[in-house]
Amino acid sequence: MKYTIKKTLIAASCAGVMFAAMGTAHAKVSAEEAAKLGIEGTELTPFGAIRAGNAEGTIPAWTPEMKVPDGFKSGDRYPDPYADDKPLFTITAENVDKYKDKLTAGQIEMFKTFPETFKMHIYPTHRGTGFSDFAYQSAMKNASRAELAPGGNGIRNAFGGVPFPIPKSGDEAAWNMGTATAAKFFREYNEQVLVYRNGKQSIGGSTNTLYNPYFDPELTLEEYEAGNYQRQILMIETTAPAREKGGSALVYTQTDTGKTPQSAWSYSPGVRRVRRAPTVAYDNFEGLGKFNTVDAGKGFNGATDRYDWKLLGRKELYVPYNAYKFDDPNVSFEELLTAGHANPEYMRYELHRVWEVEATVKEGQRNVFGKRTIHFDEDSWVPVVTDLYDNRGVLWRVVLGNSINRFDWPGVTMRAYMYHDLFSKEYLADTLWNRTEIEPKNFNYKEYSYFKPSTLRKLGVR
Repeated sequence: MKYTIKKTLIAASCAGVMFAAMGTAHAKVSAEEAAKLGIEGTELTPFGAIRAGNAEGTIPAWTPEMKVPDGFKSGDRYPDPYADDKPLFTITAENVDKYKDKLTAGQIEMFKTFPETFKMHIYPTHRGTGFSDFAYQSAMKNASRAELAPGGNGIRNAFGGVPFPIPKSGDEAAWNMGTATAAKFFREYNEQVLVYRNGKQSIGGSTNTLYNPYFDPELTLEEYEAGNYQRQILMIETTAPAREKGGSALVYTQTDTGKTPQSAWSYSPGVRRVRRAPTVAYDNFEGLGKFNTVDAGKGFNGATDRYDWKLLGRKELYVPYNAYKFDDPNVSFEELLTAGHANPEYMRYELHRVWEVEATVKEGQRNVFGKRTIHFDEDSWVPVVTDLYDNRGVLWRVVLGNSINRFDWPGVTMRAYMYHDLFSKEYLADTLWNRTEIEPKNFNYKEYSYFKPSTLRKLGVR
């Protein structure tokens, strides 16, 4: 009998697992290009975003710092620094044509699919990213040293931040996903909700413990590579639904997966054994209700070798951003996650410049998604909107990704994601915090010895 990694692994690994198989290796940028990056007085930010605002003044200039709200301490719920903002205007099915040049094809289709209920409240744009000096400096160093490994099966000479702040290809841009910042160690208690067409809900949950040597400020690139550290180690404990409770999984993700492939183990309480898990990849439907594919997490997750990747450039879009209200613990799932899509009153959209990347299935390869168009926020490399097409070229799914500034990490990071099926009119809301606690950064820090397959069985108690 074969054993697969359960839904909590898919839900959690989507947030941090690096891509396993990239395309042709690309050269490092020149010293002249790298000099465009900087914290002050340069054309580009350390992460490669355009420092200046737009000509219309609707996108402000970038600011490196973020004022931490008074009284905040790590472990608190993240207060909304923009709670007093009022919407500038609202996009509805009636006026969507006026704004379609700043919407993705998927967003426009959401208005057509749910004309009575879907809307987008557009708020003032804020670009105070607030990342650490370690993240900024690491990204700027990576610009002139990082490169894809031979065959594209990983990245080399990258550490501590975005590997390709000045990307030259779609696959380089894809590698920037999830590499801006993270705590060295953190634990999250997440829930997932599958919302059916009639509004009924199915709820899953997990506890995810992560150790991120890639973001360890006490290491240098040389020490990181000499120590053969994993980029990320992920331990997952399933908490819901009841039939899955007690299951657990462990994933080792490398920076250079061509040199050392990703490895994973799972524990099944039914057989009380730890097994080496098969590769989790591509378009297998997994997770809560087997709704999502492995490689659809956050818009894309996993091996890229079945696609041709194209960097289409930057554009201005209305995208989810600063979504503090969405995590409100006083809002029930019934109110927050309405039929068809999340309640628009708890979503926030801002105008931001994004990198647009198109991935098309290679000739002779297969995937249930024939094409993907992924949009990355230029300031944080968070994937904010992804449009997924079937093999007929028909728009099938739309992924909306929230983000907030986690002041204690610090910096703008991914938050809850919504995966909308335009055919079935169902959607999955993933990584919800509304009913769970938030642990302080590095609280109850676990040593490397904790992240071993033998720990899984100790966790596997129903």
